Amino acid sequence: MEGQEYSIDESGYVFAPASLGVELRNAGDASWKLLLYKQRYRPVEGHAARIVVGRLNDMPYAPYDGMENVRIKDLLPTDLGFDVNFHVLSFLPGGCHPFIETHVQEHGLYLLEGEGVYLIDERWIPVKKEDFIWFGPYVPQACYGVGRTPFTYIYTKDCNRDIKL
Repeated sequence: MEGQEYSIDESGYVFAPASLGVELRNAGDASWKLLLYKQRYRPVEGHAARIVVGRLNDMPYAPYDGMENVRIKDLLPTDLGFDVNFHVLSFLPGGCHPFIETHVQEHGLYLLEGEGVYLIDERWIPVKKEDFIWFGPYVPQACYGVGRTPFTYIYTKDCNRDIKL
């Protein structure tokens, strides 16, 4: 796959495994934004991550935890070659986490659109488009969107690996 080129638009994404370098080039005249996430890869013998290229706008939403007003998109495959996944979670007006949750791993999120209120530990904090939140392990969290538009963010969580103690 070395030397392969991919053209992506504003809803596009590329996942490159640790074994490959990445070169980015803006082929147009307009400025662009890039959300870059780097993490040390934890391999599992007999499994490997691979390049994934996609467009968020081409992916269908699925109900999240059976709720029609909270929707999710999974960006990466779930096989053992991947030790991380990215998801887009979108809360329609009135949508919220169904409970306060806690995760054993660190993870983060970047707000793509809308406004909401996010519970981080014991504080409810107003958040809006382009905010970034990083959670430590075992931090209680929940959120709900406010306003008349969707509250949408992309988030990352480790997967397919036991946490390091």
